[in-house]
Amino acid sequence: MPSSHISSVGSALHSFIVGRDGEGHWIARDEQGHSGGVFTDRAAAIHFAMVESGHRAGAVRFATGHLSLFG
Repeated sequence: MPSSHISSVGSALHSFIVGRDGEGHWIARDEQGHSGGVFTDRAAAIHFAMVESGHRAGAVRFATGHLSLFG
């Protein structure tokens, strides 16, 4: 499955949540719901979140349960 993502809005850096949805797909989305995507694997989801958050320490966290792309 190819990666897909929703472009970020504006130039503001966001904090991201990475995890799996109920079907096992890897999801990365910002906490405000402005950007995110469905990814082929964990590494791709983390990479997207790190780049979009400007590699800021603590800007990426992992979901403890199922994660939805749209909140």
